[in-house]
Amino acid sequence: MPTPAWPTPASDGCYATAHSSPRSPSAWSLFADRSHDHDIYRIMSTTMLDRPVGQWLSNLRRPGALEGHPEWKAALEAVDEDWNPQWPADWQRHYAALRELVADEDGQAGAVKPLPGFTVHGMDIGKWLARQRKPEMWQALTDGQRERLERLGITPLAPEPEEPVKASTAPLSAFERGVAAGAVQGPARAL
Repeated sequence: MPTPAWPTPASDGCYATAHSSPRSPSAWSLFADRSHDHDIYRIMSTTMLDRPVGQWLSNLRRPGALEGHPEWKAALEAVDEDWNPQWPADWQRHYAALRELVADEDGQAGAVKPLPGFTVHGMDIGKWLARQRKPEMWQALTDGQRERLERLGITPLAPEPEEPVKASTAPLSAFERGVAAGAVQGPARAL
C-alpha cells in the first residue's frame, strides 16, 4: 500500500487504529472528500466516523507539529487555506460561518448583511459582523482578515462625522461673566 501524501489520523500516533482499505476508508480520507470547498477550522470536538479529527487538527496547529511533513501542510492548505490562520480561532470560526452563509445565498457578495442577533452554529454572526465593520475595528484587523471580509463584499462603515463643540448653555457665575468681559476689553491698566 503506498504511503499517503496526506496525513492519516493514525500516521501521527493520534489514533490507535486506522483502516484504509477500499472497503473501509479511513476517517481522514472521508473527511478530506467531504471537506473540499469548506473550511476545516472547526471546534476541537469535530469527529468523523467517531474519530476526533478536530482534536487532531488542533494538535497539528501547534508550532513545530508539521516539521518534516511538508506534504501534510500542503495537503491541508489544499483543502482550506485558512486551516491554521495567524489570527484568533474565534475570529476564524465567525468568519467561516459568515462565508458559509454567503455561499448559501449563491455567492451574492455583499447581498448578505446579517443583523445583530442572527446566529449560525450558535454564534451571533450579525453582532460579530457589525463589530468588524466599525472603522476602529477594521483598522485593527490584519491585512489577511480585511481581504477575506472584502471577498465576501464586506466593507467598513464610514466614520461618523465629528459634531462641532457647542457652547455651554449652563448659566455663568458672576466670576465667569467678569472674566469673559475682561477678555473682550483687553488687559487692565495699572493706575
